[in-house]
Order: sequence, then C-alpha cells, then structure tokens
Amino acid sequence: MTERIVVGAAVTSGGRLLAARRSAPAELAGRWELPGGKVEPGETCEHALVRELREELGVEAEPVERIPGEWPLKAELVLRVWTARLLSGDPMPLEDHDELRWLDPDEIWDVEWLDQDVPAVMEVLRRMEEAEA
Repeated sequence: MTERIVVGAAVTSGGRLLAARRSAPAELAGRWELPGGKVEPGETCEHALVRELREELGVEAEPVERIPGEWPLKAELVLRVWTARLLSGDPMPLEDHDELRWLDPDEIWDVEWLDQDVPAVMEVLRRMEEAEA
C-alpha cells in the first residue's frame, strides 16, 4: 500500500503562529496541531492545503514554502508541512477543532502539540526568530 500524505499549514501572521486544538478523534482531542488534512487522490499537496484551510478554518490562504522533512503519523500516513499566508477571512474552528490560538514565538510551547507536529513547529519557530533578527 502506498503512503498517503497529510498536509499541515504553519499559518503565520504578524509574527505569530496559528495553533488548532483537536476535538476529534478521542485519542487526539485536547492536543494542538498545525491545521490541515489528507491529500485526496488526484490533488496536489498545495491544493489540499488550500482546501483544508477553507473547510477547517473558513479562510482563504496560500502555501508559501515547504518545511523540509516529513513525519510518520500512523499506518501509511505521512505529514508534510508548508508555511502559509492568510489571504482573507478570520480563522474559525469549523471542523475537527474546538479552539484556535495565535501564538507569539515565546508562547509556542504553552500548548501541548501533537508529537508529530513538534519537529515542524520547531522549524517554523526557528524561521520566525530568524525573520525577526
């Protein structure tokens, strides 16, 4: 069986990172993640990212740059993360999440991230700090 790609979006605005708290499934509920979801057959990763942010958060966004690396989630699923820029809309937790938070660099570790998101969040934080330097 071929692996299936899950895309995650490191949405940044004004020097802050958007974190989304999972409401489902039960084993992930209450933990925080970068919003996103599965790439559908015939869809590019970038198109999936735009679609997932529209469905989950009600915003229009564009992928900017892929974060190097990929992280296994569970059987046949692998996470790839892109930085993304909001084009329009205010993010709302519409699907799979019950809370969103914009985190300043010094607040990034105030939430309990899903384990597989931590390496990507660390890289995003490094880039945010470089951009401020």
